[in-house]
Amino acid sequence: MVPRSVRFSILLCLALTSVVLAAAGFGRWSMISKVSAISFSDVAPHSVKLPPGTREEHLVLPNSSVDARWWVVHTKKMLRDGTWRVRATALDNSPHGREVHWSSFLMWVLALLAWVRSWGTGQPTEWFVADAAVAAGPLLLAVFFSALWWTAQRAFGWLPATFYLLVLLTTQGVVRTFELGEADHHGIVLVFASACALCLIAGGAGFARGTDAMAPRWFVASGLAGAAALWVSASTALPILAGLGAGGLLTGLLFARSKEPPLRPNLWLVWGVTGCLGSLAFYLLEYFPRHMSWRLEVNHPLYAFAWLGGSWLLCRFLEGRRDGKFPFRKAGDWVKAALCVLVAAAPVAAITMAGDRAFWVSDTFLLALHKEYISEFQSIAGILRWKGQEQNALVWIILYFWIWVILAGALALWVSGKGDALFRRALLLLLPATAIMQLLAFWQVRWSSAAFALWALWGLLAVAAVLRLPPGSRWLSRGLALLASVPWIAFVLGPLPAAAFATKAERSCLDAPLGEDVGGNLLIRDVTHRLLQASPGQVPTVLTGPNTSTEMAYHGGVRVLGTLYWENMPGLKKAAEMFAAGTEEETKRLLSEAGVTHIVVPSWSNFGEAYASLLAKARGETNPAPSYLDAVLKSEEFPVWLRPFAYPIPTATGIDAQSVRVVAFLPSQNDFEAHFYRGIYHFESRQPDKARAQFAEALALRPGEPRVQAYLRQLDAAMP
Repeated sequence: MVPRSVRFSILLCLALTSVVLAAAGFGRWSMISKVSAISFSDVAPHSVKLPPGTREEHLVLPNSSVDARWWVVHTKKMLRDGTWRVRATALDNSPHGREVHWSSFLMWVLALLAWVRSWGTGQPTEWFVADAAVAAGPLLLAVFFSALWWTAQRAFGWLPATFYLLVLLTTQGVVRTFELGEADHHGIVLVFASACALCLIAGGAGFARGTDAMAPRWFVASGLAGAAALWVSASTALPILAGLGAGGLLTGLLFARSKEPPLRPNLWLVWGVTGCLGSLAFYLLEYFPRHMSWRLEVNHPLYAFAWLGGSWLLCRFLEGRRDGKFPFRKAGDWVKAALCVLVAAAPVAAITMAGDRAFWVSDTFLLALHKEYISEFQSIAGILRWKGQEQNALVWIILYFWIWVILAGALALWVSGKGDALFRRALLLLLPATAIMQLLAFWQVRWSSAAFALWALWGLLAVAAVLRLPPGSRWLSRGLALLASVPWIAFVLGPLPAAAFATKAERSCLDAPLGEDVGGNLLIRDVTHRLLQASPGQVPTVLTGPNTSTEMAYHGGVRVLGTLYWENMPGLKKAAEMFAAGTEEETKRLLSEAGVTHIVVPSWSNFGEAYASLLAKARGETNPAPSYLDAVLKSEEFPVWLRPFAYPIPTATGIDAQSVRVVAFLPSQNDFEAHFYRGIYHFESRQPDKARAQFAEALALRPGEPRVQAYLRQLDAAMP
């Protein structure tokens, strides 16, 4: 019997954690609302005619939620087109567009939430997708974590399940995937992968009596959850599925002779068949009938059949181990085994042989881009050195608090022999998958959330094992004491400071000078809307850096070239080639072929040099050649086919030291127009001498031109 004080402590900690997380969410929502309400333009929102298919989006999502912006863009397209899948977008890799291989699940969630939000307003559902993206994370957390708790308590009881839920909620690496405004697939795949592993250990890790009807159901549920994880993110699900299969083999080999309960190898075949069929069903749901492409970066039938082949081999090996016989004694067995080996190895073979034809992530350009410029692809050691912030080591120790505690507790139970057979089998089952994901997390921090979620299952097993100890046991009393106290330490280290940080960020977000993450996003939103308002008959196509490309596509449906997604590898290389081009003729040709209408270069996000450097490395060159476009933008010696626009940073931003260069690409512009508009640029940039020189050149081409003379009179009037 668990003392009432322990139960009260756990429930109170859970309640306070929920309240603090909710408070942090309200803080983020308030910050989003305050930032989004700022405007640098005198033009009323939605009051100017815009190009067909575009719309001003004023909601500024958190700076960290880059992917959420594209989830909004894709969902809007789905609603606008009246479809239920998005397989391509015309907003990226102009003028050809690019494929989209994102799972539709989150788009359906956003569409549903937007539909609910639009209820009774009389406005199109599409207008509320950004609002839905803000609220989606916490709502999904509530639904998914409740489902995980319900599943865990069915197998292990309410107290271990509640402790498991507390571990998840007090682990910042897990909760951040569901933060308000962070609509993305990372949290979704984390839950499906956790459910896959949870159902396997709930089913006895492959050990069950023949009369136990629940074990096959648990393995079926695990297969379906694993298939859903593969559908949402194959890159995350595949190492976990492989690790669980290895865990099943390890557990079976070590405990195959167990009689109570006995090993049932056929359960693993049930798991593989269910996972294979589920994966195929999700593949057809996404791609049938017109988009059955050969892309191995995402869910694909090769992975489904590899899962099936691997599970058959696992089943046969475990049968042989249990019965003390060699599993392949007949010629037919050898043929089946060889076929299953081929099927299981087919994805790796296809990636190896086809290379970037079927697996663009292996492209040297993308690999270099990920390694050098995207933080989530950095190693933990790299993050600790990120911008010289070595003090972050303490942060990582705090973030890994639950891993230290759970690992110590599990090892203590194992070494002391206090953990029963169920605990040992389940722990061995989870061990390879957890080790794989943790090693991947050391290599690239983007795997950390999935690793944290698997460690939480270790905590579930440890608590369940402690509660199965006989009453009066010293280990039981010590375990109950830790159970009542340790979550409070995690609460103080995790949710509490996170909520305090969110509150501080909300209160200071508009303090002058505005931070780059606030002021920069507001400026790009303003530039985007001004370009749309100035181009009522044509959707602008903008050459700019990757993050700015995402901002402009999100805030106005502007066409861009170089966003940071593997599906956009051609667009990324195309943008890099434009910034790397060394001559005027080559630069002009590349801009014309891509249909570029404008070039936008923010000083805080100038990716031109990085593009050129990455392209040079991909080509095996030591140093990039001088860039014509970069030289023009720095010197302001614009050719006749480029028209600069003055964009003085509004003083309200508090970041006057920054700048945004906006240049129109006009191949048909004549010499008079070039000098005249260059004069306007210098006039509005408060460079009177340069302006006067350009206006003089314009008058030489068109003597008496009234527009030029009007500007010259203003210059004369402004002279002291």
